Amino acid sequence: MEQEGNYGFLMIQAEEISEIIHRERCLILDLRSEESFLEGHIGHSRNVPFELMGEWIDALPQRVSLILYCEHGNQSLLAARKLRGRRGTIYTLSGGYQAYLNMKKD
Repeated sequence: MEQEGNYGFLMIQAEEISEIIHRERCLILDLRSEESFLEGHIGHSRNVPFELMGEWIDALPQRVSLILYCEHGNQSLLAARKLRGRRGTIYTLSGGYQAYLNMKKD
């Protein structure tokens, strides 16, 4: 896990997801399209497309950690920046869903 530093969020590797879920109360948010989500996703994740962030951002519970992921990690970084300052830790999956799939292959 990379340090939060000035970013306001933490970058994590796919291998760290289960540890975080067992340690903290958190939501896993899939920022990809509904079609991509239906083709496959990380277990227990909610589909909240990045393009619709303005519609769902205020509905997020406070004091709950968030694990954000997209296809390759770019949109989750943008979303994490917009979510800075909220209560609860914000994690973004380095490499996105593709990194998760690659971990599952190994």
